[in-house]
Amino acid sequence: MSFQTFHASAPPSLLRATLHDRTVGALVGSALGDTIGLYTEFLSSTLAAEAYPSQTFTLLPPAGPTPFKLDMHRAAKDPGHWTDDTDHALLLFLSFLHTASTTSSGPSPLPTQLDLAARLRVWVQQGLRPLDTMPLGLGRLVSTVVASQGFATEPARVAREYWGKTGRRMAPNGSLMRTHPLGLICLWRSEVETFAIAAAMSRVTHADPRCVFACALGSALVRAVVRGDVVAEGDLDLVIARAAAWFGAEGGEEELDMPELERHVGSDVGLGGLELDDPPKIGYVYKTLGAGVVLLRMAIRRLEESGGGVMVRGRMFEELITELIMCGGDADTNACFAGALLGAYLGYAALPDHWKYGMTHGEWFVGKAEALCRVLGLVDGEYVGAEDAETRVDGGREPVSQDQMEGRWMVLQQDAFKKVSDAAKASAGAGAGAGAGAGGKRGSHGLGWSGMLSWRGREKGKR
Repeated sequence: MSFQTFHASAPPSLLRATLHDRTVGALVGSALGDTIGLYTEFLSSTLAAEAYPSQTFTLLPPAGPTPFKLDMHRAAKDPGHWTDDTDHALLLFLSFLHTASTTSSGPSPLPTQLDLAARLRVWVQQGLRPLDTMPLGLGRLVSTVVASQGFATEPARVAREYWGKTGRRMAPNGSLMRTHPLGLICLWRSEVETFAIAAAMSRVTHADPRCVFACALGSALVRAVVRGDVVAEGDLDLVIARAAAWFGAEGGEEELDMPELERHVGSDVGLGGLELDDPPKIGYVYKTLGAGVVLLRMAIRRLEESGGGVMVRGRMFEELITELIMCGGDADTNACFAGALLGAYLGYAALPDHWKYGMTHGEWFVGKAEALCRVLGLVDGEYVGAEDAETRVDGGREPVSQDQMEGRWMVLQQDAFKKVSDAAKASAGAGAGAGAGAGGKRGSHGLGWSGMLSWRGREKGKR
């Protein structure tokens, strides 16, 4: 049923409840995808299967939280934490909330490039200030662009110049992972406005046309799914076509390589065809875009085959996200975007309890999602973002000095090394007790093919 048909036939209370469920589902679904995706991020599909042979994950006792395959990449966090992907989405989300108000007579202002730039600078230096967490996962592109002269006042120019200096070839997924909240922010705005604001927010750091287009399409898909405008694969394909047409007319002088796009989002593409764990290309933006589109197609097909069964709907998010992250590669970012689309399609109520109630800072996160729903008129209640200190650029906290941050990094690194060392000793002891045949298990605590990837800064061009 389309949004227009639903709007005409459904009681207003049911319409609001459905849109509310889908809006919160998109936000929480994305954070959950990110959180669960960390289990296999930077692993190959083969190593992921070896590390998690049951292919099941839980964040709640008594069975959980499921322990990580412990290496220096995962040792800096505990199970249940989201990563930089959700942090960056929150920067954009909080930027909107800060100027939003239920008392306003008109629509709340959209985020600006300058405000996002300011928030990115704070995050790079001090982490996510509302929660006082560390900036784990800072990537080469974002770190270079944000640190460049002029970024604070002309971020899009700086980002474009960096793209030019690097050969106009880099198209990582660091802007796609943050822009999905715009599809919700633009719920009552036009699709064209959604394309435009998402493209602008990508250009703050990511100027490649593939990145810009992916953000425009991704945000518009979230909007369309929440509104009920995408209920069949044909509806999805129409959004893709409209996004491509818009980009051709308004997106800039660069043209899209349509065959390349089709190889990632076409109706005959499957997860295997995306080769998500191909080491040189794991952070490619079209892989992440394709992962989300493919999972949405799979959800549509499974729901159609089941006749819309409630039991199928209740299992689908967990099954599909698990299937995705077991492909390895940039699993957290792929699942972050895919989780936004699936959460929008299935709704918050269909998200697995043992994930959403085990996510660290989950209650805080849902509170911010509810604030957006009040601003959008999906639930009753008042909200004035200017009175919510956590939406400020500084997160309502005192700044952390460089010396303090260095101290935090040192403690974090020492704790991470200790975790890995203790796990290696325990594994070695278990191997000795079990005999020579268990010796191979020691490798399960190494760095895998991701080598010396650091949680303090990403390599391989990611982000």
